[in-house]
Amino acid sequence: MKLSDKINKKTIIYPLNSKIRQDAIHELLNHFQNNKYLKETKKLFSYLNSDQFKTMARRGVAYHYHTSLEVKETLAVLGISEDGINYQSVDGLPCNFILLILEPMKNPNSHRKFINMFQEFLRTSNIKTELLKAKSNIEIENIISEWEANNRNLDIE
Repeated sequence: MKLSDKINKKTIIYPLNSKIRQDAIHELLNHFQNNKYLKETKKLFSYLNSDQFKTMARRGVAYHYHTSLEVKETLAVLGISEDGINYQSVDGLPCNFILLILEPMKNPNSHRKFINMFQEFLRTSNIKTELLKAKSNIEIENIISEWEANNRNLDIE
């Protein structure tokens, strides 16, 4: 599997309209629902916003992941906020990139490999800057595809 198999023009929200964490989660979940990946988001939204659920957030990136009975394969949606959203990350930086991964109950750890690949992508020199300068989902998809072409050995299973 390649990064673009999960993050592409259909699964990128750019620009993310939300200004706060709660709204960002809602916007990402709504994207899944609007694209018919999920029927219901209320329970999942409630859990993702609860104190029980911890979000990884640092270096301008927030990661959410959870299992869902409704999904048959790992799904991802990437929201990009030009101004950044306060996620109360340990480094104090606002998050410009919000990634939500839903995975099937039968494969509850598939997010790990995907997050590792996404982190590798973002560690590439100037990628974050290029993503924030992009004007559309298609431009972002092209940035991902170009990165993949230069890093073919990083495909995940």
